[in-house]
Amino acid sequence: FFLSFKEKVEEANMFATKLTVRRANVAAAATKSSKAKRASKIEWYGADRPKYLGPFTPEVSYLTGEFPGDYGWDTAGLSADPETFAQNRELELIHARWAM
Repeated sequence: FFLSFKEKVEEANMFATKLTVRRANVAAAATKSSKAKRASKIEWYGADRPKYLGPFTPEVSYLTGEFPGDYGWDTAGLSADPETFAQNRELELIHARWAM
């Protein structure tokens, strides 16, 4: 039950070494995942992006995957007019800032 001072110091050093190695492993894993995330961001834009109904999503000419959140779904036609679309994007930005 009782450890000498020398044994306590050795135990603390061993714990610190394990903790340092564990932190290094976590940092390395985070770096790998962030690189993978950066590479995968490309798939969220453009014609090959994921769509609302997958391959069954109807083609809409004005939804090209140019903007974030464009999953090819606009049943009400709110994005058909470019001016209205720009106004709605601005309103969404304001609402997102208020939500934060």
